[in-house]
Order: sequence, then C-alpha cells, then structure tokens
Amino acid sequence: MKPVEFRNAYYVKLGRKGEWEESSIREKKIRIGWTRTDLNDINNGNWTKIRKELERECKNKGTATCDYHALRRIAESTPDDVWITFHSSRLWWCKLGKTEMLEDEVSKHRKVEGKWHYQDIHDNTLIINQIPGSLSKLQGFRGTICRVKEVDDLRRLLNDQPSEAFKAIAKATESLVMEIEQGLRLLHWKDFETLVDLLFRGAGWRRVSLLGETMKYVDLELEEPITGDLYQVQVKSRATKADFEEYAQNFSGAGFRKLYFVVHSPVGEWNAEQAVESVELLLPKRIAKMVVEFGLTRWLMNRIK
Repeated sequence: MKPVEFRNAYYVKLGRKGEWEESSIREKKIRIGWTRTDLNDINNGNWTKIRKELERECKNKGTATCDYHALRRIAESTPDDVWITFHSSRLWWCKLGKTEMLEDEVSKHRKVEGKWHYQDIHDNTLIINQIPGSLSKLQGFRGTICRVKEVDDLRRLLNDQPSEAFKAIAKATESLVMEIEQGLRLLHWKDFETLVDLLFRGAGWRRVSLLGETMKYVDLELEEPITGDLYQVQVKSRATKADFEEYAQNFSGAGFRKLYFVVHSPVGEWNAEQAVESVELLLPKRIAKMVVEFGLTRWLMNRIK
C-alpha cells in the first residue's frame, strides 16, 4: 500500500453505542444521525438554515453548535481527510469518496473511498491496546464526530513510521540484548538452571518438578495453567548438535506436549530452525530477549558481577 497522505483527521462514532459499526464497515459507509435535517439542504450547502433549525431543536446552544460543525465536517469532507473509528478491539480508518451525502431507511451516510482498513500500510493490525494513547483515548468521546488533534501520531501509525523516541529505545534494547547474550555465558550452570526456571515462571507457567531433579533427559517439568498442558525442559550451559539430537530422539512425549532444549553456549553453528517436531530449541539470543522482557536483567547482573 502507498503511504497514506492527508491534511486533516476526524474520529466518528458509528451510531449510538456503536450500533452501526459493523454494518458501516461491511457496507463501506460512514453512517450518521441528524434524521431531522433535510438531505437536500445538506447537499445544497444551506448551512445557515441548518444551523437555525439545530438551534431551535436543541435547548443547549453549545450542543447545537457542536452538532452543526460535526455535520458540516462530514458533509464537506474530501479525500484529503482521514476518518477513524474503533470496532472489535481495532482502530479502523478510511477516506471519503467524492460522492455527496446519501440517505436510506437506516440513516444518512457517505460512501467510503475503497474500504475501511484495520491495518497500516505494511499490514500490521492496528490493535487498540498497541496504539498511542493519544489516539485510543478518543474512544471516550461522547459526541458523534471530533477532530483528531494528534495528526502526526496518526500519520506515523498508519504509515508504520516509528517515533524518534521509539527508535532510540529500540536501538538501546537491541544493544542490551546483545550484552545480555554475552553475559549469559558467564553464568554457573546451576544459576543458568535457576534463570530458565524464572523465565518460564515469568511467562506464567508452573513448575511441577523439583529444579534439577535426577531425571536423565529433563531438568524441569512445567504446567501451562490455562490449558493444563505439560512440558519438559532440558537446560544446558554448553551443548553440541549431537547433544540436541540425542535429547530430541529420547523425548518420548508421553504425557508432555513439548520438550524445550535451552542452551546458552552452543558449540558450533546452530540455527533455531533445527528444532524438530515436539522439541523446541532456545538459543542465547532468544533467551537474552526473554531476560529483558521479564525484567531479569538486574538478576543476571548480580550473578555475573
């Protein structure tokens, strides 16, 4: 998809309590209210008349003024504008075509140019809890239409352009992961076993065996609490491909969904894709990322100081 270019951005609530969200997205429309306002007056631009009628209908002059500006914004919107809404835990966006306001048995509406989108230009889904708070907060707007003030935030989001702050943090995190990967090699084998245990428990899994029990081909047995599935983990400070292949061959799988083979100092050239069915390989880089993600950097530093 080409970069999304626009000058103005607006949020629209598709019906009372979102009653028109699904149909609007499916039918490629933006549905609005204003049932008492004459369609011809809107399309002919009789805005003075429309404003007077709205002021007569609404006791609160401020509310009438807001309704007037909101209706005019959508009626006069061009493809230079972007419209956003929220539905099914995602942000959706579109542009309006050059067609005028229409009306059917449901509501007044305008046709969308193309369709509603829920992804950025690189096909990343715009999940609400993963977008800037400056945009997700618009869900709390009580009216029908409002201007999006954070246009730059929206432009970066739709075009998948990270902010400078994001890029700086990502660079620092990448550097930290590389340093942690080297630090892992300094761990005593017993400390490494403890770290692996902490990582899996940090992911929410429960240990159902004693750490380092005298089991020939396994150091940990874990339970995934939601599904109840059982897993085995073999922890190695150093290992060769032959070691991995031996453990993979001896994993019976009886009662266990998968074996994790974890090693911080693999001997020779390794590739995470070498994992076989029911046996997954965790190499230093992935382990280092997990250390950062689960907040165990300080723990590691204390063990290798």
